[in-house]
Amino acid sequence: MDNLEDNLFNSVEEEISHWKSMAAKYKKCSEETQQELQEFQEASHEYEVELEAQLQQIEGRNRDLLSENNRLRMELDAIKHHSFIVFSLKKELECSESLL
Repeated sequence: MDNLEDNLFNSVEEEISHWKSMAAKYKKCSEETQQELQEFQEASHEYEVELEAQLQQIEGRNRDLLSENNRLRMELDAIKHHSFIVFSLKKELECSESLL
């Protein structure tokens, strides 16, 4: 910022003009910064909404995959159980045939 000692004015009008100019400069800078902030906040909000929608979609897909995984695990367990029964029956049949 400008120091008061550094500003030597030839008249009161010149000093008033200088400070009005400085005030206008900083007001313009402030307005531009406010506008940039507003644009950033709007873009951030839009991005947040987009990310939230993507997150909901991914979470739904994850739930579907977990459900499918559980179904396949149960199916695998059933197949293992049936395989064990078939293997046991086959062994029993082989033993019976060997006795004949």
